[in-house]
Amino acid sequence: ETPTAGGGDVISWSVTPQLPAGLSLNPTTGQISGTPTSVTPSATYTVTATNSGGLTTATIDIEVKEAPPSDITYDPDSFTLTIGTAMTSSVTPTVSGDPVTSWSIAPTLPNGISFGSNNGTIWGTPTIISGSTTYTVTAVNNGGSDTATITMLVKDIPPSSISYSSTSVSLAKDSQMDDLTATAQGGPVVTWSIAPALPNGLVIDSTTGTISRTPTVMSPSASYTVTATNSGGSATATLTIVVHDAIPYSINYNPSSSTLTINSEMTSVTPTASGGAVVTWSIAPSLPTGLSIGQSNGTIYGTPTVISPSTVYTITATNLGGSGTGPFTIQVNDIAPNTIIYTPRCYNESISSDRWWWRCGLMGYSSSASKWLEY
Repeated sequence: ETPTAGGGDVISWSVTPQLPAGLSLNPTTGQISGTPTSVTPSATYTVTATNSGGLTTATIDIEVKEAPPSDITYDPDSFTLTIGTAMTSSVTPTVSGDPVTSWSIAPTLPNGISFGSNNGTIWGTPTIISGSTTYTVTAVNNGGSDTATITMLVKDIPPSSISYSSTSVSLAKDSQMDDLTATAQGGPVVTWSIAPALPNGLVIDSTTGTISRTPTVMSPSASYTVTATNSGGSATATLTIVVHDAIPYSINYNPSSSTLTINSEMTSVTPTASGGAVVTWSIAPSLPTGLSIGQSNGTIYGTPTVISPSTVYTITATNLGGSGTGPFTIQVNDIAPNTIIYTPRCYNESISSDRWWWRCGLMGYSSSASKWLEY
């Protein structure tokens, strides 16, 4: 810094007390210059300008501070941590300028992570999950301050595996399924999802992973991938689900019974059924000989050729969804008597040892007399 002076030309310049180390006063020009080499507290210095006519003075305040921190660097400056797992190693910053007096960071680091206020070091084991956050580190000395930023994310322990109470499920359309429940190992699951989309009517609980409710459409066998996710990662499981037609039910014949006569063709009877379309019909026990059941329509028909007592038969209607049953009663009687005819009876009757005759007439048996009588 070069001074100006009024009046006569200055012959010499001087200063008291002595300037801080590294600074000097040019005795000819009065210029103060140089590079201070030590910290010096604020002080007042008197500069004197002199010529043959006399002198004059001026004062100047000088303080030499520390070089402020600069170029703060963390390597790395981005941290992805896992809850409950210690940082691989502590991280200490590098910084230019004079020594830092104090370090600080804002906002507060996640619980379990520490910050050295004397050296800016970061270390520890996080105990909570924390989203990706930018933190500002400040280094200070009496010369000033400088800042740097770091980014930190604390994620959960990822799910390691998931499983279901069953991995292959066969369902019936319009019938409520038994809940399919999930379990997970590793970190707690935050969300559950499935791909591709489940058949209409079925849902997955995004909180528990349970698959439930009632399918409303038939669906061919397909593989579904269930994904369990938290901030640490994800795990998957594969399920196979098929939705068949609705199970048949309310199997009815009208009439519900038939009394038949041996060797006489019966009037065929066809059942009705609710639920899904029946694929096959069957009956148990076996029908009397001569009678049949249509496997495609459940119709009972034919001509019985044996007598059969009244028997309840179980008819089963089946499709891919399952089966339903209904009863049908059949009795096969003999042909009823329709005429009674007595045939003339002839017999010989002995009159003596050498004579006999034929006698013919209508005969009937008398139960009271216990013998045949002639009429």
